Amino acid sequence: MNTPESAIYQFWASFGLPAFEENNVPDDAGFPRITYELATDMYGGEVALSASLWYRGRSLVEINDKTAEIQRRIGLGGVLLPCEGGRIWIKAAQPFAQTMGDGADDRIRRKLINISADFLVNPGR
Repeated sequence: MNTPESAIYQFWASFGLPAFEENNVPDDAGFPRITYELATDMYGGEVALSASLWYRGRSLVEINDKTAEIQRRIGLGGVLLPCEGGRIWIKAAQPFAQTMGDGADDRIRRKLINISADFLVNPGR
């Protein structure tokens, strides 16, 4: 069974893009990619988390399509991720997605995605 950390990684990696915890992105990571925050809590803890989609180009079409794919997967009721000691309930937060840029490169497209993670995990795993 996956640790909570592994379950969160596998969720973000399931969208067909390389996924990296935001403090562990290799220097040679290309585009497109996903970076995500990683935090965990004990049973009943609700944690606000975010992830970023990173694309490079002139269009927003691909990044908007991937954002919609993630939103559909989470849906209105959220998604449960099985892990050691229980489950993590991932839900959309508000605002769900924000378009951002990069001051150093006007071709980089970024979407900041906000989620809420309820940890329904026994702390003794």
